[in-house]
Amino acid sequence: MADVIDSFGSNGICAVCKRNPVNRWCDYVVDYSNPLTFFRDYKDFIEANRGDKYETCDLPICDKCATNVGKDRDLCPHHMGLHGKAQLPDEYQRQRQGRERAKIYTAERP
Repeated sequence: MADVIDSFGSNGICAVCKRNPVNRWCDYVVDYSNPLTFFRDYKDFIEANRGDKYETCDLPICDKCATNVGKDRDLCPHHMGLHGKAQLPDEYQRQRQGRERAKIYTAERP
């Protein structure tokens, strides 16, 4: 893993604080790439959807500068700020979840 870390950043030093060794990368998704929406057959669909279809920030960061937001997901300070702004305020989130649950429970059963 050390040779992988050396390939990112300058000598394996955190890009944010410039002091600590790198042991994480920012996982914020910066680009999605799946331009095809129609497939003539299933083999084309499988081939087009093989592997990752997104690109992440990959800024080399240390434990102190990284914020863990989920299993194996760490964000740099800049993208953590964006992530916080992208979430709905709690009151709107609860209202939306309530509406979605109501749709599920009131849907007609076959």
